Amino acid sequence: MSDPSALIRWSSCPQRPLIWFGIRDVVFQLVATPWLLLPLSAGLLWIASGLLPITRSLRAGLLGTLLVCVFLLYTPLSTRLLSSWLLFQVPQPDTAQSSVAVLVGRRAEISQSTTTLAADLERQGLIHTIYVSGDGRATAERLVALGVPPENVAGDTCARTTWENATLTTAWLRKENPGAPLPAITLITDPWQLPRAALAFQRQGVAVKPLVAPIDHLSARDQNRLALRETAALLLYRLQRRT
Repeated sequence: MSDPSALIRWSSCPQRPLIWFGIRDVVFQLVATPWLLLPLSAGLLWIASGLLPITRSLRAGLLGTLLVCVFLLYTPLSTRLLSSWLLFQVPQPDTAQSSVAVLVGRRAEISQSTTTLAADLERQGLIHTIYVSGDGRATAERLVALGVPPENVAGDTCARTTWENATLTTAWLRKENPGAPLPAITLITDPWQLPRAALAFQRQGVAVKPLVAPIDHLSARDQNRLALRETAALLLYRLQRRT
């Protein structure tokens, strides 16, 4: 009996290392690690404030204020505030009918939730095709295991960033719909990445229905890291005019 997953329309790309990724990961690791960021911030501020014509007591006050602010970034309150701000940035869903769901590559714990939600939508007849962008083939195979017909599943391992998720998926949509307007998509991902991903797809001219996958099994630390990471990434995308 043939393997049904062989019917998945899948594209693989050789993964070339990018220097930027290494730098980015170091920066994000620094930001997400309090015991690294706190002393580094304190040292830099102490050196910088020493160049200013201010008293030693004022320098100490500035240092203490900075350390308190940095410490607050890692609290549950910060996670809630940043998460709420991110969800506020999610664009309004497009009213066009969507038959394609797009899942963007994320960590395994998140892809379990996104694939479950996408399979439920397909089972209800709300979508027809599911495209997995920038993730492993195992994610597509999990959709098949959840009951999605393999011929309705497509994807790639090529996208390495959220921007590439948007550009490469848009190219696939054009290829699948030659001479026709780009179809609307239902974009499924975690609540932290959703605003940046939705805005990136809109930038490509794709009508988007953003949909949050329920994520309730991540630790408080992981949620805080995602909130910090995606807040910084969304601000960077705005500077780059990618939203």
